[in-house]
Amino acid sequence: MAQDSNNLEQKFKYIINNLPEDKRNALFEKLRAMEPSERSNAVRKIVEAYDRNMAANPPRQVQRPVQRPVQQASAVRSDRRSGENRRPASNISQDDYRSTPAHKESRGRILAVIGILIVFCALCVGIKVFLGDKIEKFISTKTVNSTETAISGSTSEEIPESVITTDPTEPEVTPVETLPTPTPIPLAADHPDLAGLVIVIDPGHQAEKSATSEKVADWLSKEKPGSTPGSVGAVTGIKEYELTLDISLKLKEYLEGCGATVILTREVNDVDITNQERALIAVNNNADIFIRIHADAANDGKSSGVRVFVPDSGAYKGSNISLGDILGNNVAEAIGLEFIGTKATDLYTGLNYANSVPSFQISLGLLSNSNDEAILVNEDNQIKICEAVSEFAAEFKQSDV
Repeated sequence: MAQDSNNLEQKFKYIINNLPEDKRNALFEKLRAMEPSERSNAVRKIVEAYDRNMAANPPRQVQRPVQRPVQQASAVRSDRRSGENRRPASNISQDDYRSTPAHKESRGRILAVIGILIVFCALCVGIKVFLGDKIEKFISTKTVNSTETAISGSTSEEIPESVITTDPTEPEVTPVETLPTPTPIPLAADHPDLAGLVIVIDPGHQAEKSATSEKVADWLSKEKPGSTPGSVGAVTGIKEYELTLDISLKLKEYLEGCGATVILTREVNDVDITNQERALIAVNNNADIFIRIHADAANDGKSSGVRVFVPDSGAYKGSNISLGDILGNNVAEAIGLEFIGTKATDLYTGLNYANSVPSFQISLGLLSNSNDEAILVNEDNQIKICEAVSEFAAEFKQSDV
């Protein structure tokens, strides 16, 4: 069941990421107006309708150039020692792929499916207002069939499965993946040189809550769970632990492309690594910078913005706030959100146990706010976050810290 839920969320994320901004925002508003159960059903119907349409009309196969194998970590380190900061180049860029017929065809289908379902949802709301609860049962029994009919272009009567046959003389066609192969993260032409920096990235949270607790700090008696799943998106239902890992993987690739040595505290969601253990990964690797990636939530849906937290103790207590302001301002400006400020605190275990290195916990936005959420799940904005963090690292490298 958990696997099905993950696949559903990944496909829905792919669908909305390929929508124009106006269509995406319209869909978010429709979903936000629904009750949680209705919203979940609507998301599932969007994905199911898209899958049926793709199965009935598979996209044309696109021949892609063969990519060169990615350079091994040892080879990259050797290049750095010799003073060369080389990064393997991909033979096909993200923009090239998006211009292919297969991608355009897939995008067109997504728009068609979303448009049909938005209109359908609006009609359902109108019917409910004017005719009352008596018609609800009828609507629920017809929703799936109406969606199938609209997408397939068939008549109001369902086509029996017995009528759908395959001509045995037709050549067998190899199915094409509906989800695209991940493409390399594009580096900005003027990306900074981060050679020599060791950066540890902590993708906040994990899939399951830790069974054990740990002290928030050596000097405090308070205890907290070792790690938790975090918050959940108000509209898409995306889990914070999934979003932070997705962004952190992109960030690792981007910073390595700039020449930095990057270490992730986790690379999958199904782990159990406490916040204290994550902090010690940064300390034991003599990190120049330790960045904890989060996307928090508030009690209301109106709170918004980027925030940075730093430890209220340790060797860098005097300089962390000004550096945190640089990090927060860079990210907020890149994705179009307000920067709330940097706060020194002893509330976070992962910061307290890493106070011997420059440590920062950045909340990229609030998943309880539908606008923040829409910004953070967008892949283009995630790349902008990577660029903003690289610029912060460059300023850190030039500082006296």
